[in-house]
Amino acid sequence: MIGTPDGNRAVRWDVPRDPTILGDVRGMVRQALTSWELADADDLTDDIVLAMTEVLSNAVLYGLPPIRLTLRVTGETLSAEVTDHGAGRPERVADDDEAEHGRGLTIVEALSDEWGVLPEPDGTAKTVWFRKNCLGPRDASP
Repeated sequence: MIGTPDGNRAVRWDVPRDPTILGDVRGMVRQALTSWELADADDLTDDIVLAMTEVLSNAVLYGLPPIRLTLRVTGETLSAEVTDHGAGRPERVADDDEAEHGRGLTIVEALSDEWGVLPEPDGTAKTVWFRKNCLGPRDASP
């Protein structure tokens, strides 16, 4: 984990292309967010862990390594990025109550303030990102 004097924080993990690792990664994300002591941490952490799981699951299932997950807090914005080297871009699919898959980006959109996909210029990788406003670190004063 990286911390800076101005209060910004960041953490980055290289994630194997193995769906069985997702539970461990959720725990690591939860632990990092908890250690950052953000205001409204419980609700914020639950939202970020769920949105991150959706994005990371797509990368692990359909992308190619290396897969990298980055979380950072800058000011009052929490950002998450998942980069993978698979072809194509994730797309939102039409809402279908009967579908077993395809709701991931709808969930990300609902839980974040903004999100998007940034393809590398040479087409060899993409980064799916989302941001959520947060209140920054909890005030330690009584």
